[in-house]
Amino acid sequence: MAKENLTDRRLKALKPAPKDVGRYEIGDAIVPGLLVRVTSAGKKSFVLYTRFGGSKKPTRRLIGEYGAITLEDARRIARDWLDMLGKGVDPKIHIAETKAKEIERQDNTFRSAVEDYLSIVVIGSDPDNPILRQGNEVARCLNLEFVEDRIDPRPGKAKRPGLGDRPISGITKADIMRVIDDAMARGAKTMAHNLLAYVRAFFNWAVDSERYGLEFSPCDRINAKKVIGKKVKRKRVLDEDELAAFWEATAVMGYPYGPAYRLLLITCLRLNEVAEVPETELRLEKRMWSIPALRMKKDNDHHVPLSDLAYDIFKALPEHKDGPFLFTTTKGVKPINGFSKAKVILDREMLTVLKRKAGEAGRDPEQVTLRPFVNHDLRRTARTWLSGLKVPKVVAELIMAHTQKDLDAVYDQWAFIDERKDALQRWANKVRSVVEPPPENVVPIRKRR
Repeated sequence: MAKENLTDRRLKALKPAPKDVGRYEIGDAIVPGLLVRVTSAGKKSFVLYTRFGGSKKPTRRLIGEYGAITLEDARRIARDWLDMLGKGVDPKIHIAETKAKEIERQDNTFRSAVEDYLSIVVIGSDPDNPILRQGNEVARCLNLEFVEDRIDPRPGKAKRPGLGDRPISGITKADIMRVIDDAMARGAKTMAHNLLAYVRAFFNWAVDSERYGLEFSPCDRINAKKVIGKKVKRKRVLDEDELAAFWEATAVMGYPYGPAYRLLLITCLRLNEVAEVPETELRLEKRMWSIPALRMKKDNDHHVPLSDLAYDIFKALPEHKDGPFLFTTTKGVKPINGFSKAKVILDREMLTVLKRKAGEAGRDPEQVTLRPFVNHDLRRTARTWLSGLKVPKVVAELIMAHTQKDLDAVYDQWAFIDERKDALQRWANKVRSVVEPPPENVVPIRKRR
């Protein structure tokens, strides 16, 4: 068998084998055992001629067809095979194992791994009774921010592709940081901290479980303090002008987000506690809203005496026969969840109101801005105003659904219920006085006296 220093020019010049011969082979002088086989049809293929799998007799194995692979590719593959054989590894078995691992890697998508994590660690088999107290929030954040495409509601901002269909082993630190940076760009620094904590916990579980072939987490070298900043307690509280603008803006927004935002303010509850309220939790005839512990960040049911303002909001909600949820865009089947888009609309409408009132007061509307705030700042606003209304701390904290340490041993979920009712009514009266001020020609009785 002739050996040559094969080149592409030489390979292209090779003539088809005579039909009575069928094929001929030329050896490569560069890589031992590498042959080019030429058939009578002119087809040219690379093969490796050597002993495979411990056999004493040399055999030929196809590497690939010339044109589909290059001469350099054939030489590289032949060298790799010879190296494997030198280590006692059969290339055929190695290729099959590698292919199987790649198929498994492609099947182990980020989406499927997150679903496993939520099912095993976070939610469990009963979505109404999640394993983790914050399970629904963790699931919402992982799915909304990491798995699915995120459409940025801000003008001119592009969609960020989700990671759901990517192999979990292909998720990089840069992928995680894009999500964190987006949250930072929205001014949601606390959310950025939470998102990093949620996805870090997920990847730590994925590595420890050894289900997905992961040897390390892409979050391992992300220092939250360095990339996001020190986690500080927010202090943002809306003033009276902003409260008035908030109330007018929510009227413009309409159902379902407008009344949901209003209840968020006057009941002092958390976002999901309001957004996911089913009709079964309400006893309007008794002016009471009872939220089961499963939906709260504590071990007891939480009872909210309804102020006149809260009662009126609930009474004005439309009825839905297809499902239990009061705030919905699916006729009650599912609760609302797109608060990021709703918050953009709320900010826009509030700024419009503030500018208009500035113009009415003779000030330059173009100088008016709305200081950024997040949804949770409404809860802080309510808590701050409760103190301003001289509501005792223990009552205010119970309204906020904060379990008091000094009450842990003898905690009574109905404790101070009358005091809570009085405090929430006083808070609703304060809100009403801010958002519906009396005409200027009406003098309050106390002031007149």
